[in-house]
Amino acid sequence: MKFSLITPYLPSEYDQLLALKTNLMAQTTTDFEWLIAGTLPIDLDQTEWQAPFTIRQVHPKASTVGAARNAAMAVAQGDWLVFVDSDDYLLPTALATVTALEDLKSTTFIDLNQYPTYEPHVSFVNSLTQTSATDTLPKWGGPKRQRLRNRSLNLPADLLTELPTTTPASSAVQNWLTHKYLLFTGEDRFEQFGRQAKITGKILNRQLVEQHHWQFDEANALYPDYHFLTQAMLATPTYLRLADPLYVRVKHNDPINQPSIHQLEDPHRWHHRLAAWQLALVDLPVGPLHVAFSRFTLDRLHRYLYQALATSSETTVADSPALMDQLHDYLQLVDPDALRELPHNSRQILRAIRRQPRVPQFQINVLVRLRQLNRVIRHRGRGITRLAYNWWFTKLPIKPRTILYESFLGRNFSDSPKAIYNYLEKNYPVRFHHVWVMNPGVSETPAGRPNTKVVKRFGWRYMYYLATAKFQVINMRQPKWFIKRPGTKFLATWHGTPLKHLVFDMDNVASANPLYKSIFYQQSRQWDYLVTANQFSVDVFEHAFMYPTDQMLPSGYPRNDILSAPDKDEQAQQIKRKLGIPLDKKIILYAPTWRDDDYYGVGDYKFTLKLDIDRLKRELGDEYVLVLRTHYFITEHLDTTGFGDFVYNESSYDDISELYLIADVLITDYSSVFFDYAILKRPILYFVYDYEKYGSVLRGFYLNMETDLPGPLLKTNDDVLATLHDLPAVTQQYAAAYQRFSQRFNAWEDGHASQRVVDTFFADELHH
Repeated sequence: MKFSLITPYLPSEYDQLLALKTNLMAQTTTDFEWLIAGTLPIDLDQTEWQAPFTIRQVHPKASTVGAARNAAMAVAQGDWLVFVDSDDYLLPTALATVTALEDLKSTTFIDLNQYPTYEPHVSFVNSLTQTSATDTLPKWGGPKRQRLRNRSLNLPADLLTELPTTTPASSAVQNWLTHKYLLFTGEDRFEQFGRQAKITGKILNRQLVEQHHWQFDEANALYPDYHFLTQAMLATPTYLRLADPLYVRVKHNDPINQPSIHQLEDPHRWHHRLAAWQLALVDLPVGPLHVAFSRFTLDRLHRYLYQALATSSETTVADSPALMDQLHDYLQLVDPDALRELPHNSRQILRAIRRQPRVPQFQINVLVRLRQLNRVIRHRGRGITRLAYNWWFTKLPIKPRTILYESFLGRNFSDSPKAIYNYLEKNYPVRFHHVWVMNPGVSETPAGRPNTKVVKRFGWRYMYYLATAKFQVINMRQPKWFIKRPGTKFLATWHGTPLKHLVFDMDNVASANPLYKSIFYQQSRQWDYLVTANQFSVDVFEHAFMYPTDQMLPSGYPRNDILSAPDKDEQAQQIKRKLGIPLDKKIILYAPTWRDDDYYGVGDYKFTLKLDIDRLKRELGDEYVLVLRTHYFITEHLDTTGFGDFVYNESSYDDISELYLIADVLITDYSSVFFDYAILKRPILYFVYDYEKYGSVLRGFYLNMETDLPGPLLKTNDDVLATLHDLPAVTQQYAAAYQRFSQRFNAWEDGHASQRVVDTFFADELHH
């Protein structure tokens, strides 16, 4: 048997282990066994575990990863050991490619070439079925615009003269051209040490491992690999890395619910790390590997340790005195030349610890602040206000009756923060000082109104009030570096009843920060209250945000009070005049959402309008006008020139609630706007031209769109036009569904949500 694949697993990893089994069945060779090592018993006789290769289960004596790998190695029968984690995957040709390598010596350290990605298995599988190219990077991870176009390949020198011209190449050259790889020997053996310092995706000769009695550290739950790896490197003079990535390392995008070992929050992490480094260094003789490992570990100290030990750090490091003792002992073992290569300040800190095992706190704090300042200088001043926020403004006294408002990241004066502000200004005109966050260029702002200031987002005054205002009222998320100070209160009004899966209910976040879930979790822990529009939202937010229900306000959305106002018809006429829309024209409001897969790169979105505006104008232009309201992600990507006075692009209009008031019919798709619009009891049409794709591939839905909506699903422009020509029939057909929908989602919307939110959130201030 050629290979023994070794996979440790935890009881919680059963599903991903089964997914890996499916992945391994795609290998183009079956000359391998798969050893799965864990404490959870698995019935391998079940149909789902049948495979064209041998699967054996191993039960380690301890529950650590090191113990699991050791137990599997002890019973392995293959010529080569392949280390594969349960959440990773192999490309179909991985094992066959290694098999085809000629003259492979037992003292070769083989690397399948890891390709790290945060995207889940479905993206990986879809990519494999969509492309037959074998010499390009996969399309399921990595920067979208900075794809590697070529890579250097170091053909062994003794074969360079044998490159084919007019005659056939030798078998060795042909083998290399077919199965390209890079060789590192001699002085270059440890040049790319970081790549070699991860056991996953590596292949070692089993007899070599048994001959040297190498073992993983069973006592170190977080870092069991370093001693094993360094001993393996010591005995393998050749490092062979395949040129193309054949091992997919899936990084976890949910460190809260499914953390990898390296994402676990452990206050003793640095203790485990230093223990592993020290164990490895003790058994390394003086030489190139000792120098390489010293550089590798010192670099990690230099980059990460000081931030963790700084007084301002949010990271918890347990038992600093014991850690200093460990660090002191470790520093006696590192190569002196490697230590001298560190920057001056870092070198001085470590030398001080090497002399005496105590935390040089002042030096560490200075270094951390210098790094923060250097980052600002490198970015030509960008971030200087944030530095002031962290260093100074958060030390100032809290302003007791000051409220900071922000709507859609400062893009406009709108939504529930606006409704709460208007209510407070009307009912408590001199009680509070109001500070609104606005981006430059916003046309309508509350500037000039009593007791109100407008500040530029991320400007000096913004940072000052963000740090000192007692109340924050925000409808999206605060900056991830925001510091929730004692004595302050944060109100998250959110911005819609959820239709699409959110945060922890999402498998993949294709266009967001890969650590989006972790960031969201930390931010939402700073919210004192979360406003909810209905019981449905309460239920969803409990699992999608992992937010406690006793901190949710069952109030309805303050922004929707205008839709139940006694004078809403008069307000609608005023809004029409303001926008220049003829009073005798009916209005179609088209408000589509953005698509998760319609983007160029992280945070860089695109959008293509699929509604046939030309045809709408021809058939309905005498009676209607079309008002466009797209998601703010893609507002700047629309061109509506050429449609004359039929189209009004109000994508940048501050308050969508005012657009609801003037609209006679709404056309939307997967945007949550229809929840609010339904308060008006007017027709709603769903133009879902990509329904099958959007429902199955992207984020999924909380509702059954076939049965739960108060209007028809329309998949073509023909359907849309036919429905618009006969709206009374649609109203009659969906009357019962509309009533059920309203009872489910709008029972709390009675025009008094602002009052309920204010009475709860500001209760202490109002009763003084």
